[in-house]
Amino acid sequence: MQYVGLGALTAVALAVAISGVVELLTGWIHPWERARVMRPVPHGLGQVLTGSSLCLVFGMFAFSPTGDSLRSLMAVGAGLFLTGTILVGVSRLP
Repeated sequence: MQYVGLGALTAVALAVAISGVVELLTGWIHPWERARVMRPVPHGLGQVLTGSSLCLVFGMFAFSPTGDSLRSLMAVGAGLFLTGTILVGVSRLP
């Protein structure tokens, strides 16, 4: 049952990353975010980074690495997530 939940969360994370790629390529923003986003490029890049970090973390939970690789993957995932979240926040500043 754990893998079903991780698969669903990974699918959502992939959807976030794909929507960021679509935003970077076409400039299309979701209708519920159009009023708040002032800069589409940092917003799309932030979505790509946030989605990829969530995919990394969920994949890490599914495969359970041990030792130093776990710490390294956690650090990379946290860094990507923090950077993506900051970019999404910056894209909403006037």
